[in-house]
Amino acid sequence: MDLFPYIYAAFGLIIGSFLNVCIYRLPRHESVVTPGSHCPACDKPVRPYDNIPVLSYLWLRGKCRFCRQPISLQYPMVELLAGLAFFACAREWGPTSPAFLNSLFLSAILVLIFTDYHHQILPNVITLPGVAAGLLLSPLQSESFLRDANDILAGNLAVSVYPANAEAVLPWISSALGALIGGGTLYLVGLGYQLFRKRQGLGEGDMKMMAMVGAFLGWRLALLIIFAGSFLGSIVGLLLILFGGKTLQTKLAFGTFLGVASIILLFYGNAFLHWYTAT
Repeated sequence: MDLFPYIYAAFGLIIGSFLNVCIYRLPRHESVVTPGSHCPACDKPVRPYDNIPVLSYLWLRGKCRFCRQPISLQYPMVELLAGLAFFACAREWGPTSPAFLNSLFLSAILVLIFTDYHHQILPNVITLPGVAAGLLLSPLQSESFLRDANDILAGNLAVSVYPANAEAVLPWISSALGALIGGGTLYLVGLGYQLFRKRQGLGEGDMKMMAMVGAFLGWRLALLIIFAGSFLGSIVGLLLILFGGKTLQTKLAFGTFLGVASIILLFYGNAFLHWYTAT
């Protein structure tokens, strides 16, 4: 029995606890390092034995030990999602660099999903370092993302840049293309919407987020994620109009839908593209 996915998932639960700190503090421009974890209602420090992912929430029955105010269900939810994300990466790639790199990617995506959902903010402190990390660490990524033989555009550019050994620069070329096309596509869509409707339709945060996604996953998946995120957003928007009393003017957290699409297509996107191009 391979224990690595389960050990790695336990590590993911711990990371999930830190992601909760980021989700709560980053929109408030607070340090994620100091002070230590504390109850947002009574400001009492959280004791170490009350800070065990998921289990402490169950033990305390979802309430602060001191003031008995409810603890948001989001806290164990994010911890569980991070644990599941790490488990899925370990099962998909084993103890290899793509598993660790994509765990980092999914951690950033989880922070962006919940932050955008609550505040319609995609913090630069996540997206911009995310773009840099995707570019710099691209040689560690799975071949199916950044060294795909079907990626003719990146392959031709790599040959043009370094004909002596195009394979060596292909990951960086593919990652840079992903960042440029991922972010640039949303920039052009937002610009067109602004020119046509005379008001802003997409925020810069969405563009930076997709630049990060493209840097990690390449341009083909970035475009697929934009399409899938738009589709998810349209479905949810339609349901809110029909059953939630919302209108066409209601703003939705587009980054949340892009994040959900990124998680799904990280694992299934390449298989879909290969199936689609083969039919």
